[in-house]
Amino acid sequence: MLKDNKIISVLTIQDYKKSLDLAKCLYDSGIINLDIRLRTKQSKIAIEIIRNSKFQFNIGVGTVLTLEDLYFIKSLGIKYAYSPNTDIKILNNANKLDIQFIPGISNIDDTISAVKHSCKYLKYYPAEKSGGVSNLDSIIEKSKIKNLKFIAMGGITSVNIKPYLKHKNIIGIGTSWIADESLIDSSNWKEISNRAKLLLNL
Repeated sequence: MLKDNKIISVLTIQDYKKSLDLAKCLYDSGIINLDIRLRTKQSKIAIEIIRNSKFQFNIGVGTVLTLEDLYFIKSLGIKYAYSPNTDIKILNNANKLDIQFIPGISNIDDTISAVKHSCKYLKYYPAEKSGGVSNLDSIIEKSKIKNLKFIAMGGITSVNIKPYLKHKNIIGIGTSWIADESLIDSSNWKEISNRAKLLLNL
């Protein structure tokens, strides 16, 4: 599902005019995997710009909460949709549209529900607030499914990322720390590049 490495840059873009500069910065820094959130009025425009750019990203769309969101993703040929929770209605519609839906889970009940609905990957969210890798280990143990595959997101930075990188069930780590909103808003491409390279070299 992910390309080249486990790192996913989670993006909240307020101004679509910054999209190409942001994309170039991330791509040149070695970031290939993106989760662009549908949290702002200009997010869809930003997603279209990055999707249609010359940069070959592996794009997923986050904060997918409605059927309209799924149709938007499908129209751009994007294959991955992230959600903060496990919404069975959205999950079923994503399957019909051939979109890989990655629902948010933080407990055993949501995990079992997602697995029953054929989810191949689960979003462990919010990772840090839910108890980090120790809580994830507990979920895996209770599920009795040892080969569950997770993408961990929520509160992960350079300070606490290492346990997630080492975890055998975690195939991807999403972090907004690389390019947080303040860095994007101020066009601080140098700091974004520095943060990207730091995580990629851990």
